[in-house]
Amino acid sequence: MSDLFDQLTSLTAIESLVAEGARESEVLEYKTAEVPFNDRDKAEIAKDVTGMANSLGGVIVYGVATDPADKTLPQKIVPIEVRKVETLDRVINAQIRPPIVGLRRRLIPEINPQVLLLDVPESQDPPHQSLYDKRYYRRSGIECLPMEHDLVARKFGRRLSPVLDIVFMPTTAPASYDGEPPWTNLSHMRLFVRNVGRRVGREVVILMRFPPAPLVQIQDVSGTLQNIDRLYEGIQARQFSSHTNVYHPGMNTSVVELGFRFPKTEADALRQAALIEWTLFADEMLPRTGVVTFETLGWTLPQ
Repeated sequence: MSDLFDQLTSLTAIESLVAEGARESEVLEYKTAEVPFNDRDKAEIAKDVTGMANSLGGVIVYGVATDPADKTLPQKIVPIEVRKVETLDRVINAQIRPPIVGLRRRLIPEINPQVLLLDVPESQDPPHQSLYDKRYYRRSGIECLPMEHDLVARKFGRRLSPVLDIVFMPTTAPASYDGEPPWTNLSHMRLFVRNVGRRVGREVVILMRFPPAPLVQIQDVSGTLQNIDRLYEGIQARQFSSHTNVYHPGMNTSVVELGFRFPKTEADALRQAALIEWTLFADEMLPRTGVVTFETLGWTLPQ
């Protein structure tokens, strides 16, 4: 929900959020904070923040009351008690374990604030525990509920496993056409395997699926890919396999360099298409999937 947090920079933006009736959801919550926090309120802070971090992340808006007849619907701004800001910081720093990396807060306005925003990221290091009641929470709809035992165990298992992802880094964009029929210049990108987990990643396999050959020419610049088109009718497919390399926590490891050419006659179709659909497999980790488009790469095809 960082996008929403980044958009809410003024009281006018908060008023618009309320006027538009942006309802509470799994990633958005409203809270009043016009009187000093009591012990129950402090426990609620730890519960709400850990619940979001253990789920999809989200934004908590302190200083907005909801409709008594519909608790999900924002009704009006109720200015916060400024002393609550320090209390909230103390609760987050002292009553949540392990600490949540990437939390952000914003006072609106900065002088004589009326609203406090808290941006809670989806944690890469779950589960987080509220020390008030020694429970682990998750977000379910508009509620924060205690995690079931098997979910807590799974979250702890994730912390003890590699957590690998793919980073696509474009280096040369399509800029012009040449030849007859016209195709773009050779565009390049590098692929990195990133490990944000706690353990070394091993036995990595990356499966990539591309549009058919009339839409894109693929060049394996690094020479590390296996052509497996025969297994996927109507599209192109490549596979990267690594059975000897290791991928250390906190590191990005370059694994593949790809080149592409695109035909001018198919420019409109390509702008709407997925350039790469990928699946990443690794030992001791569930498969991960993703899609790469021209937009995510910051590429535009020449006219």
